[in-house]
Amino acid sequence: MNAAPGKIEVALFTVGFAIAGLVLLALMWSGVGPYADMARANGAERATFIDHASGASVELELGPLVQEHRVWSTYVTGGNPDPPPPGRFYTADEISHMTDVRGVFDGAKLLIPAGFFVMAIRLQRARTRSAQAMLRLIRDGAVVAGIAVAAIGIVAALAFEQAFLLFHQVFFPQGNFLFDPATSNLVRLYPDWYWQGITFRIGLSFLAVAAAAALAASIGLRRARSTRLASA
Repeated sequence: MNAAPGKIEVALFTVGFAIAGLVLLALMWSGVGPYADMARANGAERATFIDHASGASVELELGPLVQEHRVWSTYVTGGNPDPPPPGRFYTADEISHMTDVRGVFDGAKLLIPAGFFVMAIRLQRARTRSAQAMLRLIRDGAVVAGIAVAAIGIVAALAFEQAFLLFHQVFFPQGNFLFDPATSNLVRLYPDWYWQGITFRIGLSFLAVAAAAALAASIGLRRARSTRLASA
């Protein structure tokens, strides 16, 4: 009755836990607050944009930069139906890419309920055996998910540019994600410090959630064991 969960059971729970958790955290960290914090931490409180209509340079302080991010963030996460119009700051190619980013987010958001559904099914099946089996599944699945995300994070830290390029090649095979830093305002709005910072925050947050889940399940198992021994 109290046997450890099988490898397939743990694997399915891990996948559900990982995809639901990572997508939720990506949505959470895409807001304006994290953008402003990362900009300040990197000393990037202003940027020079190019006004494509006139060819002139436009100096944007942190406030306007945050507003530009707000417009894009609400668009790609589904809060705004329309992207910024092409012309002054953003080219048609940049807007086309961000439309594709929105499509990826739309698909990813469907993975949240799918992930929770997989977790719920596995937990329910484990619960029919015993409460301890369910707690072991949570503990083992959270540990495996944490190890997997940590391993990916280490690889990304050692070769961020290669990992970043591979990610875009997988999710944007049409190849419309390469822009000239000398002319692209999108690159100026989202330089390397943004992508590195948000990746670090998503990964670290997920590890914290996984550790908390594993710890809570371990405490529950310890208490159940103590209760069983006391009543023996």
